[in-house]
Amino acid sequence: MVIVYLKNLLFPHSKSTSRQPPSPSLPPLLPTHHTKTYGTSDSPCQNPSCPLSQNPSYECASTLANENDHDHDHDHEEAHLEKRSTTAVIDPRVLSDLTIGLSDGLTVPFALTAGLSAFNDTKVVLYGGIAELIAGSISMGLGGWLAGRGEAEFYKNTLSTTKSLISTHPASIPPLLRSIFTPYNLPPSSLSLIIQSLSESPHLASFIMQFHHKLPPPSDRTPLSSALTIAAGYFFGGFIPLLPYFFVSRDRVLLGLAWSVGVMAASLFVFGVGKTVIVEDGDGEGRRMQKRKWGRAVRGGIEMVVVGGVAAAAAMGIVQALG
Repeated sequence: MVIVYLKNLLFPHSKSTSRQPPSPSLPPLLPTHHTKTYGTSDSPCQNPSCPLSQNPSYECASTLANENDHDHDHDHEEAHLEKRSTTAVIDPRVLSDLTIGLSDGLTVPFALTAGLSAFNDTKVVLYGGIAELIAGSISMGLGGWLAGRGEAEFYKNTLSTTKSLISTHPASIPPLLRSIFTPYNLPPSSLSLIIQSLSESPHLASFIMQFHHKLPPPSDRTPLSSALTIAAGYFFGGFIPLLPYFFVSRDRVLLGLAWSVGVMAASLFVFGVGKTVIVEDGDGEGRRMQKRKWGRAVRGGIEMVVVGGVAAAAAMGIVQALG
């Protein structure tokens, strides 16, 4: 994508500003839904569904009376995290498709119309811009459709191969599972119990797909819907710089260009701010965290304006140099 490449090239340190530092502890690989029968005594866990805790001993026993408050707080925290994870306003895949379409649509057609304005004829700008919008939308949509279909087919083929391996070569599964848990440095007794439980689980194939092949389940969105979203975002974003040329006379192309530059600067800034705000984690509390969040949002908007301006200036300069 043109806009992403240029932005990363001009602002190499902007990608990591909105991300939190990774946690030093490894995430648990097993579900954490369990009954209140696990404590901190020395007796080993006999329940195969017992999750991994942060205690290096990885032991569990019956509930102690003085742990009720701790269990209540833990359940409250889990409920809070689960609630936050299910309250996404926009599907991340939809946001990704819109970002791809809008980012290129707000940059490429704008740069083209700015370059065509060197011919000093609004009809040339309008005809060339509309032709580019149609061709670009079709190209972007087709690329999104092919990418979505290829991703779904790759996941399907890998899942079929994994299920075939489980059914035809079950002896190869324990070493594979052991390699997944190697970075976690689990005790051999606990690791053997986990491998045995996973080997008998009906969700073994899904576990291998996620933690061995690093392939999350494909999105519920079809490749066609993804393609339409990208194409619509590209057309909408690219149509904005053409609007001023509809309201100026044929020989006032520079006036249309001036209005187009102003409209696109505002649009790029709003897009950069909005994208940063939506992508932000939103966990920060307090006035200082809010100031940092909006500071990053404003910087994201300025970066979008700079990238779009550089692209437009380059296109216009090349046309004038060739003409």
